[in-house]
Amino acid sequence: MAYVHSGVHRTASRLSVADIAAQPGGIEALQSRVHELRSRGVHFAANAIEQEMAALDLPPQG
Repeated sequence: MAYVHSGVHRTASRLSVADIAAQPGGIEALQSRVHELRSRGVHFAANAIEQEMAALDLPPQG
């Protein structure tokens, strides 16, 4: 059976740290995510989020 391409493209939209921080409770959600990532040992991702938060002058995890 041949694969038929439907022509429908699904765009992968990603939320930025700024997008998340702008939402109600967004900063707390980011801080929680950083904590979760660190507890799983995924320090590179936690560091990336923290660097973006610092660039946006958002409060660090406290």
